[in-house]
Amino acid sequence: MSDALARDVPNHPAASGNFSEPYETLRQRHIVDMRARAPQVLERLSWPAERLKAERNRRLRDLVHFAKAHSRWHRARLTHVDPDRVTEDSIADIPPMTKHDLMENFDAIVTDPRVTLDVCEAHLASLKSDAYLMGRYHVNASGGSSGRRGLAVFDWDAWAEFYLAFMRQLIRWRMRTAGSANKPIVGAAVAAQDPTHASGSLPVTFSDPASSVWHRFPVTLPLDEIVAGLNRVKPEVIVGYPSLLHQLAFAARRGALDISPALIISSSEPLLAEIRSAANAVWSAPILNNWASTEAGAMASSCGVGPGLHLSDDLLIVEPVNEAGEPVAIGTRSAKVFATPLFNASPLPVIRYELTDEITLLEEPCPCGSAHRLVADIEGRLDDMFKYTDRATVHPHVFRSRLGKERYIVEYQVRQTADGADIDIHCNGHVELDRLRRLLIDDLERVGLPGSEIAIAPVDRIERPASGKLKRFVQLRMQ
Repeated sequence: MSDALARDVPNHPAASGNFSEPYETLRQRHIVDMRARAPQVLERLSWPAERLKAERNRRLRDLVHFAKAHSRWHRARLTHVDPDRVTEDSIADIPPMTKHDLMENFDAIVTDPRVTLDVCEAHLASLKSDAYLMGRYHVNASGGSSGRRGLAVFDWDAWAEFYLAFMRQLIRWRMRTAGSANKPIVGAAVAAQDPTHASGSLPVTFSDPASSVWHRFPVTLPLDEIVAGLNRVKPEVIVGYPSLLHQLAFAARRGALDISPALIISSSEPLLAEIRSAANAVWSAPILNNWASTEAGAMASSCGVGPGLHLSDDLLIVEPVNEAGEPVAIGTRSAKVFATPLFNASPLPVIRYELTDEITLLEEPCPCGSAHRLVADIEGRLDDMFKYTDRATVHPHVFRSRLGKERYIVEYQVRQTADGADIDIHCNGHVELDRLRRLLIDDLERVGLPGSEIAIAPVDRIERPASGKLKRFVQLRMQ
C-alpha cells in the first residue's frame, strides 16, 4: 500500500508516521483492522467467476501502476507494459522473475527505499518473537527447501489479508458447524515456531482469545513431547505439517495420542494420499489442505466439501507452466508456476514469480458452490524425514530452520549419514562453520539424536539433476 493510500485508512501506522509504538499496541490495532476486513474476504468466496476475474484484472492494473511508479527494477522491466491495458490474459508479455532476481535486486525492487536488504536481514537476525519493522511491515524468510533462501516483506494490510486467506475456509467450516460459530477456536499448531517464518509469526500477530486460542508446539520437539502437549490441551483444530500429522496418526493408532479433533489443517508440505489415509483411519475429522509460499502467501485452501483446493482467485494470478514456461492445459501437471500476488504491492512487489511447485488445475466445479478454481492436492516438493533406525526421526525443519537463518548461505543440500548428516553449502559471504556445526549437533541432541556427527562443506555449486530440481534433503537408505 502506498503512503497516500495508507493515510486514508483509519488507525493505520502510516497515518501518523509514528513507527515507535509498542508492539502490543500495534498488534491490537492490527487485530481490529483484520476483523473489519474479514467479512469482505469471506464474501469473496461466493463471488462468481466473472467478478473474480474482474477483481484480479483491477488489482493487476493497480499493481503494475504502483510498481512502475515506485520500483526502479520493475520500472525498467515493465517499460513495454501499459498499466491501463494489462490483464491476466496478456500477463505473459511480462518476463518471469526468479528468487535469484529478487535477492540480487532487492534494494531496486522495493517501493520504500528504507526497506533495504540489510535492514531486513538485521531485523530478522534480531527477532526473538513476532515483531513489526518500522511499525508496519512483517519480514519473512523462506526456508530454502526448494533452492536459494529468499525474503518477503508484507505491508500492514497485506499481512491481514495473508492471515484471512489462510483462515477463511476454517471460518467458513465453523459457520457450517451447528453451535460452534460463535465460540473461540481452541487450536494446536504443530509447525515452525521461528518468527522468521510466516507460520511462526502470523498466529502470534492475530492471536485473540475472543476468537481463537492457539497452543503452539515446535515441530522440532521430540514426538513424545508433542503428543503429551496435545493430550493436555485437547484441541478442536490441529494445524500441522503433513509429515508430522502422519506421525501423530500413528501415535493415535497405537494409543499414545488420545484426542478427537473436529478439524485438521495441513500446511507447508504436500499432503500425500498415504498421509491423508492414515489420518482418516484414526480421526473422523475433515482435513483442510493448504498451499502457501513465503513470497505469495496463502495460495489455495480446501473447503472440506469437495476434492482439491480452491485457489485464492481474488488475491493471486497463478499460471501453471511446463519447464519451458509455457502454459499447461487443465488436467495436466505443471513443472512449476508463475505466481503474482495482487494484495501486496508495497513494499516488495513480485510479478510472475517462479515457484517450483507442481500443480494440476481441475475442471469440475466444487460442490460447495465457490467459483474459485480448483487444483488437485500438491504432491511435489515434499521434504523427507530422516529416520535413524530406532534412535530418532528428525524433521527436515530442524536443519532448515537453522540453515535458513544464515544470511550468506545461498543454497544447501543435507545428506543423511548413519549418525547425522553431511551438508554442502554454497555461500556468498562468511559463515562460521564451527559455530553452525555445534548448533546443529545441539539441535539434533534435543530431538533425540545425541552424539551426532555433522560435516559442513562449502562448495562452489550444488549439482542438480537434469530436471533442474534440487533434492534438498537426501535420505540414507538404511540396510
